[in-house]
Amino acid sequence: MAAHLVQRQQRVAQQHLPSREQFIRVRDLFDYGDDEWSANSYPVTTDHWPQLIEVLACPAPEPGKSYFIEGYATDL
Repeated sequence: MAAHLVQRQQRVAQQHLPSREQFIRVRDLFDYGDDEWSANSYPVTTDHWPQLIEVLACPAPEPGKSYFIEGYATDL
């Protein structure tokens, strides 16, 4: 499984690629319903950032930017 923490404005501006283990630790922060692989994009809100920064060791968000997390299976 691969995952992306993506910063978007008009286009993908930056990606942070967490490990599978890191993604598993943060995926329950997001309401992914029956989307087992989190294949859709899920917005990252202000409430998500403290745990994302801790688990993913990613940089803090830049003000005025939109962030999303998404994942997909790579070993089918």
